[in-house]
Amino acid sequence: MPDPVEPTLRSPNRLIVTLVAVAVVVTLGAVVTGFILAARLAHQSTAPATGPLAVAAAPQPGASGRYCAELMPKLPEDLITQQRRPLIDAQPGVAAWGDPATILRCGLADPAELTCAAQLTRFTGADGAGVEWLRLEESDAVTYLAVDRPVRIAVTVTAQAGIGPIQQLSEVIAHALPEQPVCEAGHVTPTDNS
Repeated sequence: MPDPVEPTLRSPNRLIVTLVAVAVVVTLGAVVTGFILAARLAHQSTAPATGPLAVAAAPQPGASGRYCAELMPKLPEDLITQQRRPLIDAQPGVAAWGDPATILRCGLADPAELTCAAQLTRFTGADGAGVEWLRLEESDAVTYLAVDRPVRIAVTVTAQAGIGPIQQLSEVIAHALPEQPVCEAGHVTPTDNS
């Protein structure tokens, strides 16, 4: 016959095992919840900025001219997957998208690199409309200068951004501004900053 004391001795053991199991589950749950919260906070801290952006001033003699005034309202709100950003102390002829920012400046003076012998690249949009660009490389960014329009338009992108933003802006610029030859009679065609 079984000993009647034995089940009562097992009951406290079962209770201890059950309490330990519950403690382990609660602890694991807290650890997992902590990892999830930490991952969310890390994602939030590395999420792209969309707030106002300060853009350094640069000489833009044609920024207030008629051609930049025609172009600026036609620029897209979304450039590839980047949203347009408001600017702190906004200057005429400047727009920005995303983070790190893609920055467009309209109405620039001709850089020394722009000559009739300069190597240009034609980028076209989805509809085939295109613009001739001069590529100017920097250490961590690339600036493309639109050179076949009445004003010079620079677009600076990070080196990792690729050409998608330039292709999309080529289509917009091609439809907004008239095309002109880059050079005439061996000289770079002057811009019209009026």
